[in-house]
Amino acid sequence: MTKSKIQKLIKDNMMLIILILMVIIFCIFSPNFRSFRNIMNVCTQNAYFIIAAIGVALVMISGGTDLSVGQAMAVIGISIAMFMQNLGLPVVVAIILGLIVGIILGCFNGFMANLLRIHPMIVTLATMTLFQGISYTLSGSKSFYGFPDSYINIGQGYVGPISVPVIIVIVVAVVIHLMLEKTCFGRFIYAVGGNAETARLAGINVNKIKVMVFGIAGALFALAAIVLTSRGGSASSNIGPGVEFDCITACVLGGISFIGGEGKVKGAIVGCLILGFLTNGMQMIGMGTYIQYIVKGIILLASIGYDTYQQTKVKKAPAKA
Repeated sequence: MTKSKIQKLIKDNMMLIILILMVIIFCIFSPNFRSFRNIMNVCTQNAYFIIAAIGVALVMISGGTDLSVGQAMAVIGISIAMFMQNLGLPVVVAIILGLIVGIILGCFNGFMANLLRIHPMIVTLATMTLFQGISYTLSGSKSFYGFPDSYINIGQGYVGPISVPVIIVIVVAVVIHLMLEKTCFGRFIYAVGGNAETARLAGINVNKIKVMVFGIAGALFALAAIVLTSRGGSASSNIGPGVEFDCITACVLGGISFIGGEGKVKGAIVGCLILGFLTNGMQMIGMGTYIQYIVKGIILLASIGYDTYQQTKVKKAPAKA
């Protein structure tokens, strides 16, 4: 393997290398960290986070940003709880309706961004407040408990040594990866995120693609809400808010650009695992909560700086003859 290929391999997998090194370091300093049980617990606890981050990654690749993730998850979680408890619907029906609610919320974000012709970040900043109001109105500021065992098993069940949430993450990751890499729709998403005007001139219906991406992201947010509420055994207006910033952080860490048109599903997953194992590892070695915030902030600043450096480097690179 040539030197240039080695450099490209390292560059393309930099965050994965950092994740592996970080895990090795924590394994050295904390014997309990390297147990299979701990590793599986971290993956299970962050399963909903990874699913939501994949949804955010899709939006970012298409050139947008979604800040309403957490509030949308709250609306969806409460809706599913009400479908089961207030309306007495079967678990399967409630889940399907919850996914539909997520798709509707996502499509609404995409539609409003197209209608108002402003950046999705501004639109979702507004819908974040809108969804918050809806979630509190639906719940009456109360929490829902007592879900059926079949629903609880989604978040707490195991198939052999592997938890159901981890299996769901694997399925979602494979499906979205294949969609992005092997379909025309996936190529359209990259094209729209890279340069929307060029994509439009090439005959791509940019507005339609953006709405569809937000719709798919909404379905993933719904799935994340299902995993989170089933694992915790409750649903309330407080279950999702705040996850949006963690998702964006994970995506940036994973090499998904704010500008759009770049990034892979594996990047979002690696970014989530870095944050998950970092938090777990720092707790294992006894670091205080405030120190953890400082470390995470430094890592985010470093990843944003690296992304900006890469974008600047690409722009300055001379065109090949």
